[in-house]
Formats: sequence, C-alpha cells, structure tokens
Amino acid sequence: MAQKVRLGIIGAGNFTQMALLPNFKKLPDVDVVVVCNRTLDSVKQVAEKFGVGEYVTDYRDVLSRSDIDAVLIGTPPYFHLEGVQAALDAGKHVLCQTRIAEDSKQAMQIYEAGKKAEAKGLKTMLARTDSYVKGDLFIRHLLKTGYVGRVNQVFATRVLPNFVDSKAPLQRRQNIKNFGPINPMHIGLYWDVLAPWFGDARRVTAHHYTFTTEREETPGGPRIKVELPDSVTAIAEMDSGAVVTNTQMWAGHFGSSKVEIYGEKGTIVYHAKGDEIWGAQAGDKELARLTIPPELVYEWQVESDFVKMVQGQKVEGTPTFLDGVKNMEYLEAVYKSGKEGRAVDLPRH
Repeated sequence: MAQKVRLGIIGAGNFTQMALLPNFKKLPDVDVVVVCNRTLDSVKQVAEKFGVGEYVTDYRDVLSRSDIDAVLIGTPPYFHLEGVQAALDAGKHVLCQTRIAEDSKQAMQIYEAGKKAEAKGLKTMLARTDSYVKGDLFIRHLLKTGYVGRVNQVFATRVLPNFVDSKAPLQRRQNIKNFGPINPMHIGLYWDVLAPWFGDARRVTAHHYTFTTEREETPGGPRIKVELPDSVTAIAEMDSGAVVTNTQMWAGHFGSSKVEIYGEKGTIVYHAKGDEIWGAQAGDKELARLTIPPELVYEWQVESDFVKMVQGQKVEGTPTFLDGVKNMEYLEAVYKSGKEGRAVDLPRH
C-alpha cells in the first residue's frame, strides 16, 4: 500500500465541510492532521465535528510542520495567491479550490509558481466543480462520436432566487471582498464545465445587470452599493466555431439549471437537477431521456485523484493551474465586456 498522505486543511468553509473534508476523512490512505480557520471558535467546531486532532488559526502553523505532506487551500479566492505560494515554498503538494485567484495576473503568478514546484516533484491540482459531474464523461463521449455533429450553439443557464428579495442584506456571493469584482455568481463555475466540452474561447461579448443596486452590508447595518451583478449573460465565440452562451440570473423564482447543445445532426439537453440528459437526432420525433452507460458514469473523486497524484500515480483529466488561468481570463473578458459594452478578445496559450 502507498504511504499515507498527511494533509493539512487551510480554510474549512461551507464547501470544504460539505464535500472535501468528509471525503478526505473517508480515504484510508489519508491522515487529516490539522485544520486552520481564521477564528478559534469556527476552527474548533470543524475539528470536533470531523474528528481532526489539531486546529490552528494561523496558516503558517500548518505549513511549518514537518508532518504535513500536502494541503488543501479551501479559502475564498482572495487568499489563494498568498496561500498557494507559501505552501509550495514550504514544499507541500497543493490542492486549491476554484476560482484560482481574484484576477488573471494573480492566476499567472500561481501558475508560474506551480510550474517551478512541479519541476521539483511537487503536485498541484484544482478542485473541479461538482456541477454536471455524473454525466461529464457521457457528454464528452456523445460529442466525440458525433451525436450532434458540428456544434453550432450552446445555451448554459442557471436561474436561482438567491438575490430576488430586494429587502435582504448583501449575501456572501454578492460580497466583492470575498470573490473580487470579476467573479459573479457561477459564471466561472459554469465555464469550468463548458470549456472542457467545447474548447477555448477567442472572443466574449457580455451584458451585466443589477436589479437591486443597494443593500444592507450586514443585517441592520449601513446600506452600500452592490458591486456584483444579479444577472450576467456572456456569449463566447469558440475556436471550434461554436457559440457558447453562459447565463447566470439569480433574481428569479422557479428557474432551472441546464446546458443545451444544438448541433448540425442533433440536440442534447443536460438538466443539472437529477443529472437528466435528453437527446434527439435529425429525424427523431422528439427529445428522449438518454441513459448514461455504467462505464461512463463519473463519480466525484477530487480527493482520491489528488491523493493518487501525491503518491506518484498518473491521473488524467484533473483541472490544472493553467485551466485556472484560462478561467480567470474568461472572467476578466466577461467583466470588461459588460463594463465597456464591447467584444473582448481572449489571450492565446
């Protein structure tokens, strides 16, 4: 059996507690040694909840330990540059939450640091999104085998009621301090899903809108300007010739989340709820439910993939720091286009 990976957790927020930390705890070849949050009360609660033996409030107390092989950076993006660079400098393998950074400049710094560290044998990886996971391999198979033929247009939509109450205070995803100015809602998360299916974008045209322009910063607190939009539509022209529209609108009731793929020979519709995939080809009467073959069902395995990488095993298809850079460049193009009212070309790699 491969040697156990001794793991430190830096930033145990909602998603880390919901998925990453409990999944790491289930792996027999992982020892979660220490967890770090900024406040003593929160980190103590996490440690007790998940049975982690040690907890600290200063991330440097994690990185200075000789009994830590790897770390999860589970904080919001504002800390990723500092945290990832410090972890790599300390000789730790790094799994980082997406978004990789607050902007592409930071993302490129992280990528360059990762390249230098990987040359010394360290492993780096981004945690993939948990959306559209189950059908990911099946969609790739359908596209590769020509189910829809040439892809002409894609519509990805996520409509949620999170921001619909105009009297509610500022929410976490609306707070520019947590996510920076270019990362509204799940625009970047959906691009994590779409880019592997349809390739790189060469140009983006976007529209932003904020329906409630002022909110209380905290319940009962002062009213401040809302700096992140309630609605974004980003239209990307892809290198392949397809047009991919990514719409996030978090101010609507009874919405849905889905990806619609329209091609020369057929159509695929992937509903996020229930991982339902429907399809039809030219000549069919209507869309029909498609069953994902058992061998193409993809289960969430971020944690085990990372552990295998650290142990020296080859792992395919995991998001890289370069993928994180491209995602930030897409987000910057969406932001700039919405602000300036023009199409924005993306950098080439």
